Amino acid sequence: MKVLVIQIKMIGDVLASTVICETIKKNLPGAEVHYLIQKNTFPVVDNNPFIDKVLFFEPQEHKGFLNLYRFGKSLKKEQYDIVIDAYCKWDSILPAYFTGAKTIVGHYKWYTQFFYTKTVVPDADCNATANAYRLSLSKTALGKEVEMIYPQIHLREEEKEKAKAAIKENCDTSKPIFMIGILGSGKNKSLPPKYMAETLDLITNTKDVQLLFNYMPNQLEEVKAIYDLCAETTQHKINLDFYAKGLRDFIALQSQCDALIGNEGGATNMAKALNVPTFTIYAPWINRTSWNIKEETGFYDIVHLSDYYPELYQKHAKNYKALAFEWYEKLKPELYADKLKAFVLRVTK
Repeated sequence: MKVLVIQIKMIGDVLASTVICETIKKNLPGAEVHYLIQKNTFPVVDNNPFIDKVLFFEPQEHKGFLNLYRFGKSLKKEQYDIVIDAYCKWDSILPAYFTGAKTIVGHYKWYTQFFYTKTVVPDADCNATANAYRLSLSKTALGKEVEMIYPQIHLREEEKEKAKAAIKENCDTSKPIFMIGILGSGKNKSLPPKYMAETLDLITNTKDVQLLFNYMPNQLEEVKAIYDLCAETTQHKINLDFYAKGLRDFIALQSQCDALIGNEGGATNMAKALNVPTFTIYAPWINRTSWNIKEETGFYDIVHLSDYYPELYQKHAKNYKALAFEWYEKLKPELYADKLKAFVLRVTK
């Protein structure tokens, strides 16, 4: 039995879809599982014991119908029995179809019934929608109920030891260390700078901690702007110069931190997959329950504008994307100050 799972991008989605690979492996002993992704997302699946082979989708090489057809035909040589397309865009729909697999499972859209043999309608109202959807794809492919599981990142021991050494060299390990998701994946998914600075002040006023920032070198100017807005006492607790220069290094570094606090995004998903507590601030237009996992434990807290202004949401959150900047102004740190303080004290006991 050979199975292909497709989730071309993004980092958080590629990580999320590893639950499909794990579920298939656990339910089909001896099955060979291949995973089709973009190369830049590989660090979140590296060393995953439930993936036998990783295939890379090259955006330029596979662009256009003819190239997608050729790519699908090349995949056909693998003779897959099952293809599970969690991405469900033309870049994946066509190659999945041209594999010729007997069973092809994916997201139901009016036109996908012509390309998939089985389709799934996601439950948009359940908790942890993104995880539930992927498990429903697995369930449909297998034809039976499956266990509730969550994404996990599998670090090697030497990667953990390297991260520990780096932290020991650059930080005071007698204090709790928090990683800060200082910026979202875009401006409309990032807490306004003044509010982020106030949030950092709240953290450092609650506990004597050290703060590390998750950012790319080309984001340094934006990061410094937030740093400059922080109180001087907070600035003394921020190690601005120590950061991971690669995604896998960041993952290892994150695994040694006491918590991740900040904007919702891939870093949050990675922290949860490492069992690191998270306090996540959602963009107003992102659905609160889409990526929510185990909030009831108290170690994966969420802040969303709908918690404080539920009357604003007459439709699904995604309908308010155009109002992101206006609505972000309503999400003042004073609203979630008590919740944040309680989280900080809870994870640093």
